[in-house]
Amino acid sequence: MTIETILQEIGLTSKEAAVYLAALELGQASALRIAQKSGVKRPTAYVTLNTLRDKGLIEVIPKGTTTAYQAMDPEKILLDFEEKIAGLKTALPELKSLHNIVPGKPRVRFYEGRKSITALYAKEIFNAHDILALVDIRTLRSMMSREELEGLIYGMKATGSTIREFVEDSPEAREYLAEKNRLGLGETKFLPPDAHFNVDILVYGHTVAMIAPKTLIAVVIEDAAISNAQRQFLEFLWKSGV
Repeated sequence: MTIETILQEIGLTSKEAAVYLAALELGQASALRIAQKSGVKRPTAYVTLNTLRDKGLIEVIPKGTTTAYQAMDPEKILLDFEEKIAGLKTALPELKSLHNIVPGKPRVRFYEGRKSITALYAKEIFNAHDILALVDIRTLRSMMSREELEGLIYGMKATGSTIREFVEDSPEAREYLAEKNRLGLGETKFLPPDAHFNVDILVYGHTVAMIAPKTLIAVVIEDAAISNAQRQFLEFLWKSGV
């Protein structure tokens, strides 16, 4: 496989690849010299050089009344490609959730890592209304700082969200509740001392989020029947005085 072919496979056209390689070999050069070296017609070379400049692969260097062009370090291509891959990885859970969606089939999303799960809380869960949850605040605090958790609480206040939740009793939970109650964000009930859960469960709208802060894994299921069943179970516990 030639270098020109590799460049085409990562997104450059054949002319862009030829012009970039010619500029890379020539160093600072005029559009005419680059056109001659690349075998691309001069008018096309001008257009291609401007396109490569917009992509950050060519630097334009004014020289008095003329203009020279210089190829950027090839490593920039790799860095740009790695940034695109990183962006794709961030969007992958959402993309996977859109794959093969069948009417009537639950929509399932997966999240992994502290950053992704914290964003799930901030952008989705704590923006919802009438959240019903079972949460271990102490374990949650192992994933995020007190400041981050307070930021989520204030975000709920700003959006008018409320949450009724079962929590395990702990100093971290009482600290959290002091701020939550001060802001009037909903009721809280303590679980019995012998009740321990490794997965937090949050129900909002037609969605159920199951989050394991210790392993930094989250599963979000969007389905009316599943969310209603989970909500009814938590409502039963709530009314039973657990």
